[in-house]
Amino acid sequence: MNSKHFQFQIIVRLLLITVGLGFLLFYIFEDLNYIRLFFIVIFILSALIELFYYINRSNRDTKNFLEAILHNDFTLKYSADHKGKSFGKLYDSFNLVNQKFIVASQREANEYQYLSVLVQQLEIGVLSFDEKKRIHLANKALKQLLGKEELITLNSIKTISSTLYDSILQLESGQSELLKVTIHGKEFQLSIKASIFKLRGIKFTLVSIHDIHTELDNNEMLAWQKLIRVLTHEIMNSVAPITSLSSTLNHFVSQSRASGQDLTEAQLQSLQEGLDAIQHRSGGLMTFTEAYRSLTRVPLPHIKPVEGQLYFQRIASLFKPTLVHSNIQFHMELPKEAFTLHIDPDLMEQALINLLKNAKEAVEADTGIIRLVVKRSSPLEEKSGSFQISIVDNGGGIPEEIKENIFIPFYTTKSSGSGVGLSLVKQIVQAHKGEIGFTTDQSKGTTEFTIKLAGSV
Repeated sequence: MNSKHFQFQIIVRLLLITVGLGFLLFYIFEDLNYIRLFFIVIFILSALIELFYYINRSNRDTKNFLEAILHNDFTLKYSADHKGKSFGKLYDSFNLVNQKFIVASQREANEYQYLSVLVQQLEIGVLSFDEKKRIHLANKALKQLLGKEELITLNSIKTISSTLYDSILQLESGQSELLKVTIHGKEFQLSIKASIFKLRGIKFTLVSIHDIHTELDNNEMLAWQKLIRVLTHEIMNSVAPITSLSSTLNHFVSQSRASGQDLTEAQLQSLQEGLDAIQHRSGGLMTFTEAYRSLTRVPLPHIKPVEGQLYFQRIASLFKPTLVHSNIQFHMELPKEAFTLHIDPDLMEQALINLLKNAKEAVEADTGIIRLVVKRSSPLEEKSGSFQISIVDNGGGIPEEIKENIFIPFYTTKSSGSGVGLSLVKQIVQAHKGEIGFTTDQSKGTTEFTIKLAGSV
């Protein structure tokens, strides 16, 4: 009775049931015979049950196949032996899908293994936890930092450092923080950053924890070395001629005393000139020292909301009169809509005027162009308080050899100048928790200093 065609099997079964129903009607109305009726009814019921079972077989197999997929069981193999060509095609499709899932699972396992090894090799601590504070990932660097091999929940970190635990929970997605913590009696400077994402409907927080103590020490040492070189250079420039002149003048006085004679007119004039030079250089050294003191005593900013349009118009009013006799062009570009800055207006004004003054000194008198541009850091967030302030000039650009030194205190290429201007600007911007940087292109002759201010401080 087994056929190669599913349709033929159905037709045969339906014909048998039809014939059975015909005999049933015949023996009911034409030749009543209860025994034959009984067997015919049994035959019809059996044929119906077998037909239902035959048709439902593909549904059962499909159901079993889908349940196996839901349980990630791809080991089942489906055979169409003695089941017809139609079932053969269905089962071949099942086996092909299973094979695809097996390949995909193997690829996923390989990628997971690769990423797992990669994360474990990172020198930065990596931590991942869900909404129930269960830890799903903690790499080797993090375990070494915390001195703990097993990390199951965030409470494991809380027992080691409650400060680190609180910071991890309070971090928002994309936010970073510098943190000083004590772990097992040792102090660490940590940089932590968080990212929040969803995976299969579960919310995860991924945190990177980096011990930057060594980097800070290296950068601090480098900064001190640069500062000492500049200080030494400036002090020696003043002390060397003072020492030389003092020695010469002392020699004049000693000779005069030894001979018992008064100083000649020429010696007195030399003495006067020497004392004037000493006074001048001492005054320069005192000015330099005062500049250093001003750099180390930048006051803390008093942040308050400031109406942006009026604020920059005031800065322009202060700066434009200095350009009257130079024919330098000054342009200012502000957002068209009203905007508010959260700054210390006096300190930020000092920083901006310093940058504008530097731009003025860099450009040529008749061809110079200075632009002050203010725009939102994120144009998509109209209500954001984050702004970018740029000051652009066409003063020829900054030479490559001095680019890394321009923010170093007392470094200057000007014949007259203390070298604290840009250092002071940087301190003011950092006090506002902002960033300052610059780009320069000597081929185009342009330089752009950019200040990025956060929405709130």
